[in-house]
Amino acid sequence: VRCMPGPEPAMLLCTSGLLVLPVCLFLASALPSLSSGKALGSGPNSKRSIPALPVPALMLGIPAIVLLAFALHSLFRAACMDPGILGRKDPKRSYAGTGEPPARIEELINGVKVSKKWCSTCEIYRPPRSKHCAFCNNCVLRFDHHCPWVSNCVGVRNYRHFLCFVLSTFLLALYVFGVALYLTIRLSKTMGFGGELFLASLASSKPSVVVLLSFTGCILIPLGNLVVFHSYLVITNKTTNEEITGPYNGRNPFNLGFVRNCRQFLRTPQEPVSVQTHAMVPPLDLNEACGQVPFDAVV
Repeated sequence: VRCMPGPEPAMLLCTSGLLVLPVCLFLASALPSLSSGKALGSGPNSKRSIPALPVPALMLGIPAIVLLAFALHSLFRAACMDPGILGRKDPKRSYAGTGEPPARIEELINGVKVSKKWCSTCEIYRPPRSKHCAFCNNCVLRFDHHCPWVSNCVGVRNYRHFLCFVLSTFLLALYVFGVALYLTIRLSKTMGFGGELFLASLASSKPSVVVLLSFTGCILIPLGNLVVFHSYLVITNKTTNEEITGPYNGRNPFNLGFVRNCRQFLRTPQEPVSVQTHAMVPPLDLNEACGQVPFDAVV
């Protein structure tokens, strides 16, 4: 399966726009206006020219373009990849729910009891660390969370791409904010204005710079929190779902230690696709269509 987008394509377009538009504003408006030309305002220093940068303005834009390309690549890889969907017993039917559902199966992993739960929608026993996503309506292997920003679940197959997307977006916002802030401070020293007067002149003559600084400054905090949180999950070998629900009573059976956890994240081959999109679906049994519990759902 080469492309398997999630259920919210509009959010994917929104995320792409939030990446592309600030960089376009940075390259087309903020960077040229802050690196050359006349100073701000109408005071005695208004005719003073901005000193030339030690490097061409185009060189300052190249890292932003590279980070944007990497962020978009990671975004669409995470959004359009099968996150680890588990195949269903029979897509045409589901457990009717009459009577007792099948019992859990207990497994012992590194000395910790881990439950395999029955999914009445997919009619399968979910492997450990899996969960049925209410948004995608699928069981996902090593389910981390459903992310509306990438319009997909984040699971075993696309988690690395998701983390690369978060990290590259954070670095992009940090770079754009840092360069714009540096050029703004440089401009204020050239003019010799006080703080309030300079901000008023900047907002009136270069509103794109103010918008860019405000937007990137605001998103840096949540993006930084995400980077730190998912770095913690990687080094402890946890998922977001496990961190929230705490299913192992304080002892994580999948924690292999700092070095082996990082090695597993970086070097483990990608899981194969388990969904057979071109497989033939068995005919629907009439008894099951009438609401009876399938015989293979009773254990």
